[in-house]
Amino acid sequence: MKFVKCSALKRALAIASLTLLACSAFAQSQNPDFETVIATWQPQQQSIANIGEAEKVLSSSRFLSATGDERERVTRFANFMRKDYTSLNAGQKERLVILEARLLQGIHKFDQAQQHLKQIAHLRSPAAYLLMADIAIQQGDAAKAKETCEKLVGKTSFLLAFTCMVSAEFSRNADIKLFHKLKAFEIYTSNARPEERQWFYEVLADMSLQLGNAEAALNYLSQNEFKQLPISALLVWADANFETRSYTSVTETFSLTVPDITKADDGLLLKWAIAERAQGIMRSEVQTQLAKNMEIRVWREDSSHAAQVATYFLEIEQDFPLALKFAELNWQYAQALSDKNLLERARRANVASTNA
Repeated sequence: MKFVKCSALKRALAIASLTLLACSAFAQSQNPDFETVIATWQPQQQSIANIGEAEKVLSSSRFLSATGDERERVTRFANFMRKDYTSLNAGQKERLVILEARLLQGIHKFDQAQQHLKQIAHLRSPAAYLLMADIAIQQGDAAKAKETCEKLVGKTSFLLAFTCMVSAEFSRNADIKLFHKLKAFEIYTSNARPEERQWFYEVLADMSLQLGNAEAALNYLSQNEFKQLPISALLVWADANFETRSYTSVTETFSLTVPDITKADDGLLLKWAIAERAQGIMRSEVQTQLAKNMEIRVWREDSSHAAQVATYFLEIEQDFPLALKFAELNWQYAQALSDKNLLERARRANVASTNA
């Protein structure tokens, strides 16, 4: 059985996971009162009071503890702030634009996100460059991603900038020399921020997995507490366990750590269901929930989760024409190497089913 790497589920580099880190660090150094309340949202009990909180809420959607309404809350906040855009200072405007671009990126509106960022004539925040690099990767333009990462030098920590550059290059050419090049910087992680350190090891883990060393991937991920890993890292962890045929480890661990399957990320549920099927478990609450989610995404022709839908109909509920439809839909928006591989798999499966 073949498994789609988590990058096919829109992990790409996970560069966007550090937008909050970079943006907050920059804002703190440039504007001491950057957490000043600049707006409130009264109708909702869980209101977002300021841009800093909105950044944190959006970033929190990437973890197991997510409630599922983070993007909706941040979207309401951003729409409210947009009404008073002219009254914001330069720093607040830039952070709002980046926040809106992250929302666009999250639903695979990559071109719109890039155009949106052009509202800022002179980008100062590392968050903007991290976001642009991530978008370039998802669009299959590794050269542009690396060029963008290079602009981070001098604007953020060297570890973050260097990880960004090597990751971009590796996405185009999975060369073990690049892995060793990045691993040499492990000595600098002791002084790195926790978020930077976590991302560094996630990148090393994903590289190891792509190079065929699942055990090393699991070792790098173990450098951080499991429950503190973002969903993107958990997907790498699941794929590494698939490579070692440790399917029970996936199902047992997820059953203990996922708080609510009705709110769980579809990518995580997909890995969970694949692990169950590998053990001969054909029906479960997880698979029932995933089927409901996929039914809704098919009905909506959801482009932002098209890769997950395609994988679902390849791996779980085999419907190869439908898998091909969503693999093609995904390719219209995301053209990383993993997306190309997914499309080719769907095409082969569809041809084989037609000729059977």
